[in-house]
Amino acid sequence: MAINTKKITANYHTHTYRCKHATGDVIDYAAKACEKNLKILGMADHSPFPDRRWSDTRMDIDELDSYDQAIITARKAYPNLKILKGMECDWAPDHKNFYIDEFKDKRNYDYLMGGLHYFRYKGEWIFAFSQDAYGKIREYTDAVIKMIESKIFDFIAHPDLFGLFTVKWDTEAVKASREICEAAKEFKIPLEINGGGFRRPLMETNIGIRYPYPVDIFWEIASDYGIEAICSSDAHSPNDIITSMDLCEDFAKKKNLSIAQLEFMNE
Repeated sequence: MAINTKKITANYHTHTYRCKHATGDVIDYAAKACEKNLKILGMADHSPFPDRRWSDTRMDIDELDSYDQAIITARKAYPNLKILKGMECDWAPDHKNFYIDEFKDKRNYDYLMGGLHYFRYKGEWIFAFSQDAYGKIREYTDAVIKMIESKIFDFIAHPDLFGLFTVKWDTEAVKASREICEAAKEFKIPLEINGGGFRRPLMETNIGIRYPYPVDIFWEIASDYGIEAICSSDAHSPNDIITSMDLCEDFAKKKNLSIAQLEFMNE
């Protein structure tokens, strides 16, 4: 794995209009990437499911062909920009084979990013960005660890997203952080410092006013485990192609984390 110690040259976390909460298409991101002198643009929209679950926050299964074609079109228009075809996937164990068969085998995707937004609690799916998620750190943590252990994903997006629904940072939160980092170390999976968290409102917590994520304590623990970090803007608009990424890289430097560029399956 090559370590990036220069200026911002890559962003692996971007979304198109297909996910229904973003704007722009691949060609628009490519134009902005070139404007900002990026060398690598990773497209990673929210993955669809054959059963169309959670369809209000992700592309429809019928849009996969248009997504693939949009990447082909952008590659032709911007041949000097390396455009990677990826997907941000939630952890749905019953669709593990779908991720492998559809994205890796059939469509030859460059990478899959694990990004947990939904997790199970007492048989029900909980949306991590909702009030229902409060107090459910254990279930979130278990799901992230299973995602890592699956060996499907090239890196894990916003692993400390539970900071969003954890106002009281206590021994349980520290334990969750350690368990996630232990799994990442064991399976050699980089974790993402997510720039989108820097663009969210600050929270008042028992450890002071902080961003929902990234969470300082989580990443101090990650540093203790020697975790490599991926810095991404989590762009939902072409204008955010590098927004907050300078903050991510400064954050990583302060936490003594190595910033990694991945070697993807088709490279």
